[in-house]
Amino acid sequence: MNENAEQGRDADRTQPVESGSPTAPTASTVPLPPAEPWLTPAPFGAADTAGEARPAGRAPVRWGGVVWGALLVLFAAGTLWVLSAPSRLAAWDLWVSTLTTATAWALGIAVVGMVIVVSGLLGAIRSAQRRRVGG
Repeated sequence: MNENAEQGRDADRTQPVESGSPTAPTASTVPLPPAEPWLTPAPFGAADTAGEARPAGRAPVRWGGVVWGALLVLFAAGTLWVLSAPSRLAAWDLWVSTLTTATAWALGIAVVGMVIVVSGLLGAIRSAQRRRVGG
């Protein structure tokens, strides 16, 4: 590239755009306001504090996260324990291969039942926490 061509491009960048020129902003290039203003985030510092009001004191324990996290840790520890020794892995393989369709369905139903029971207990704990904070 030669020096004159570069200066010509730089001159184009620094000159103001005339209103009649094809590069002037038109109505189609001006940003429009959002169609759903309730989806627009609020400006910084304008948060609604009415919904965030909490009584002074300690934050409540999120027992759902604690219990589900503990169950996940137990499942992971059991899986690692089985996979850490070839004899336990062989025993697992033998046990799984001897399952019948009926016993597999029974185990699946038992697992779903356990999830339902744990969810119910956690719902009861959450309800008791709400009553204690509210009353």
